[in-house]
Amino acid sequence: MKRSLYSLFPALLALAVSLAGQAGAAGTPAGTVIQNQASASADPFNPGDPPISALSNLVQAVVSPVCSVSLTPGGSTDAPGQSVTLLPTDTATFTYRLTNSGNTDSTYDLKALIDAASAFTPGPVNVYLDADGNGQLDAGERAADTTTLTLAPDAGATLFVVAGTSDSSRGDAFVNLTAACPGGTPTDGNYVARIRVGAPPAVSVTKTFTPAVVKPGDTTTVTLVARNDGQGASRALVLGDVLNTLAAQGLSYVAGSASASTGGTSAGTTQVFPEYTSDSAAYSSAEPGTVNGLRAGVDSLAPAQSLTLTFKMLAGAAAENKTLTNTAVATTGGVTTTGSADLGVRYQPAVALGPIGNPSAPEGTFADTQLQPFAVVDQALCFDHTLMNSGNVADSYRLTLALTAGQATTTLLGADGQPLVQPIPLQPGQSVTVRVCYTPTAAGPVQATLTATGDRGETNATGDLIADVQAGLPTLTKTSSAAGTVKVGDTLTYTLKLSNPYTVALTAALAQDKLSDALTFVSADNGGSYDAASRTVSWNLGTLAPGETRTLTLVATVSATAVDGQMLSNSFSLTSAELPRAVSSNVAQNPVWSAQIVIVKTVNTTQATFGDRLTYTLAVQNLSKTTAVTGTVVTDTLPAGLEYLAGSSTLAGAPYADPAVSGRVLTWSGLSIPAGGTLQITYAVRVTPGATGNLVNTVVVKGNGGDATAIASNTATAKVKVQPLSFAPLGEIIGYVYLDRNRDGQFQQTTDLPLPGARVILAGGRIALTDIDGRYHFANVPFGTQAVRLDPASVPYSALKLPTEGGLNGTQTVFVRGLTSVDFPLAPVYGDIQVLRRTVLTVGDLTVQKTVYVSGRLYSVQLTLSTSADLPGFVLDDPLPAGAVLQGLPPTTADPLKAGVTSLSYQFTFDGERGAAVTDPSASWRY
Repeated sequence: MKRSLYSLFPALLALAVSLAGQAGAAGTPAGTVIQNQASASADPFNPGDPPISALSNLVQAVVSPVCSVSLTPGGSTDAPGQSVTLLPTDTATFTYRLTNSGNTDSTYDLKALIDAASAFTPGPVNVYLDADGNGQLDAGERAADTTTLTLAPDAGATLFVVAGTSDSSRGDAFVNLTAACPGGTPTDGNYVARIRVGAPPAVSVTKTFTPAVVKPGDTTTVTLVARNDGQGASRALVLGDVLNTLAAQGLSYVAGSASASTGGTSAGTTQVFPEYTSDSAAYSSAEPGTVNGLRAGVDSLAPAQSLTLTFKMLAGAAAENKTLTNTAVATTGGVTTTGSADLGVRYQPAVALGPIGNPSAPEGTFADTQLQPFAVVDQALCFDHTLMNSGNVADSYRLTLALTAGQATTTLLGADGQPLVQPIPLQPGQSVTVRVCYTPTAAGPVQATLTATGDRGETNATGDLIADVQAGLPTLTKTSSAAGTVKVGDTLTYTLKLSNPYTVALTAALAQDKLSDALTFVSADNGGSYDAASRTVSWNLGTLAPGETRTLTLVATVSATAVDGQMLSNSFSLTSAELPRAVSSNVAQNPVWSAQIVIVKTVNTTQATFGDRLTYTLAVQNLSKTTAVTGTVVTDTLPAGLEYLAGSSTLAGAPYADPAVSGRVLTWSGLSIPAGGTLQITYAVRVTPGATGNLVNTVVVKGNGGDATAIASNTATAKVKVQPLSFAPLGEIIGYVYLDRNRDGQFQQTTDLPLPGARVILAGGRIALTDIDGRYHFANVPFGTQAVRLDPASVPYSALKLPTEGGLNGTQTVFVRGLTSVDFPLAPVYGDIQVLRRTVLTVGDLTVQKTVYVSGRLYSVQLTLSTSADLPGFVLDDPLPAGAVLQGLPPTTADPLKAGVTSLSYQFTFDGERGAAVTDPSASWRY
């Protein structure tokens, strides 16, 4: 028995221990009664016997109430359980978990304490209960009641400790949450949370429009800058601009123009992508069709760092004359900062006027005044200025000039040198050159102000100053080594003298002499250089001291290009820095005449007796191929015993006015001899009883060839031997040239047709032309056999024949005795010839007679041209009738048409009506 009890002891001991542990468990509510009775059993001593068992007495215990608290997270000042970094005025929120670890409902005393190690005292500090258990501090949740917060055993609550900061808060502050059972000891200080407050940011916002004033249709760049000028980084920052108010006033966003970036620190520039809104509410990174707002954001803006947002705006017509104010906004940490700027939309008229090339020189400054140190009375001195429209709108300008010192006449000129036309319209940025010329009228300085005024009211002025004005001009003289007329190949030496009469030096003096085309340069002294392209000799004289005189020499020859009558005119000029306009010398002149005037004098007989009539022929030839001799004076001195016969003078075969007779001197004046032409004068004299021996008379000619005057001819003479009482019989030949229409060889006025202008030649060379009635006349023809010929070129010869000869030679031989008649009857080759029409054209000195003859379908035209002077550039136009066919060569005239009578003829065939076969001639020439 005793051994069995010992074997039961371990089991009984374990049961006692177990019951004791259950009575002290944390989850057992206070007041709980715990009863326990132990039992023991053992194997019987004898097999088959029932087990041996025994029961203890009943034990009863009551659980006592226990208050206990659990708080997390823990922490110390060295290792805070929670930590937050704030900016001044921010609020810190820490989260704790409080659990009732006792066995009874407990009300806890909660306190948030500030550790003494804190650099500042946060406040206020409150404890909040997470009433809805969502783990977040909601707006409706209240501050916890530290005396009545009750928790059931094992229940927990989330607490928030909220601590505020102020503007002056800096460094670390430590907050410790404690919890205590009623009347008990609070939890220890190992639940510390840290509040770290850094230096605050200082965010500023600036906004600019560039340019700040635009005209309608222009764009401006908008720049928004948010900058952190503080010592601490900012929270997330958004910089934006609302544009819908600008759009309503005529300013619109330019698509695709926005960009953003950060910069200002050592990290460099970083691109930021802007966001857009079309409704001023929802923003996206995609740019919409209509942009009413933009923004750009960063997570933080470091000290000295900036965020820049730029874009462009277009000013529409509706924005004109408005000042648009716009505000940019930056938001960070709930704080809003703004920056505003104004944009003016208006046209800006402006004008700039200043020295040439510098219109924008500041008005009234030295740079805006042009200075010329020296000028001369009565010599123009000009200043060039630039007038520019420096505004942004088209405008028109007027210039006014006011003399503020001195006396001068003034002229406003344009860039083309013509008088300035005002007003002057200019587009924005356009400029023109304006020249002001001053001609001083008295010695002394000249000062003036030139002012430009726009139609829109803007003005700008510039100044001109001539420091010194003196009277007089430099003395320039030029002389030629030749005193009068020169010819091709002659050498001319020109001497140039110039003097400075002023009390100031003339600097950068330049003398120039431009040679005539008819001169060939040979040499120049004193460093003179010749430019063949401009034919100019130049001397760079440097400085001419006051009163100094220089002498220069130029040698040239008369070139082969010089023409007779040309005047070689040559002068030189002087310019200097003080005399910008050239001063010219006198003109040295030499006329050119290389050809000759040749006169030949003949007489119709070499022997005469008293009472005889002598006919003299004067043939004056101008050998110049280029120039006519005008104002020609022919002087013929008769020997004693000859007496001029009034009315006997002819010029080129036509009657001409009598010469001026002074004793035995005959003078014909006012004549002209064309280039290469011949002037022929005939006149008659009577041999008087005073004539003896050989009668020699002398003739000379003088005239003007262009600029060459008093050109003289050779001296011509003619000699006639007087044989008194030896009378040589003389006769005359007269006759008609006509168309013998009835072929009877007798001139009949009623039927036959006289031919005017026909040329009849007497053996020996004398010529007579038929008059309007077809008559010719040779006087003083010696008795005996003479040959008379009709010039076939002076009649429509190809269609005619001479019936008296039966052929075409046109020569008749007659025996002259007294008055002898020789006619030239002409007959058509084909049938009868009729005069279809006679036409007379008179223009100035020219008379054209046109006679048209018809025989069947063959028409013959006779043209007779009469003029008292040479006609240069002569053109005769005698058109054929429409459908006519010219036979042979057309008629031609010489250029110039010589003075006298010229006959032309031609033929054509025509099948039309005779009335249509007649055309009118026309003629032209140069004066």
